[in-house]
Amino acid sequence: MIKAVIVDDEDLARDELRFLLEQTGEVEIIGEGSNGFEAVARCRSLKPELVFLDIQMPGKDGLEAAREIIGLENPPSIIFQTAYDEFALQAFEVHAMDYLLKPLSPLRLRETLSRLSQKRPEPDRISALINTLARDRVVKHHHLSLYRGDAIIPVKQEDILFLEARGKEVRIVTLRGEFLQTKPFWKIEECLTLPDFFKCHRSFVINLSYVEQVNLWVNNSYIIKLHGLEERIPVSRAKMSEFKEIFHI
Repeated sequence: MIKAVIVDDEDLARDELRFLLEQTGEVEIIGEGSNGFEAVARCRSLKPELVFLDIQMPGKDGLEAAREIIGLENPPSIIFQTAYDEFALQAFEVHAMDYLLKPLSPLRLRETLSRLSQKRPEPDRISALINTLARDRVVKHHHLSLYRGDAIIPVKQEDILFLEARGKEVRIVTLRGEFLQTKPFWKIEECLTLPDFFKCHRSFVINLSYVEQVNLWVNNSYIIKLHGLEERIPVSRAKMSEFKEIFHI
């Protein structure tokens, strides 16, 4: 049995992959994570042979986590999960790296596991792939196109302070003002490519670079003040340990 760790910020995606892997009878899941920080921590502590790593995650994404993982002593093999476009998929092929395209295919998963047993990709190939995808991502996804009335306004991602889910709308607070968008919260969250974004609560994603003050709140949780804003943003209890790790609290 291959000892593996699954890392994806979506609970349903982790559940689906776990189910498919259990059906193969070839993989034992020894740990899970929801972001790049947890991916690195699980690989250090559990020492898996294989890690399934989602690329698009808030906070530390899969590419950044992979950079650290391949530098560990006896690093695990990495299989990326992606919903990337054709250009990125070609990059996987060029660098001889395997990947799982979302939505997951049971047949594709079995083929991937079969190839894994034949030859383990070299760390320099993984590093080259990461660099290729990172460059492509910066070029294509540096801005978000936000709607204000009939106008489409490109906003730099580093100018976004936080996102808030409000029923069927998403409130996006930026240095250029506030925007209300009708896209699903998860859809906008997927577009955030900068490493400073962190989902501190099921309804909030913050830009960590704007955190000005952290205060204790109810039930020993935290509430955050962002630079230039008076309102406070909560950190859920489920995200407390991760938040502490980021700020070394």
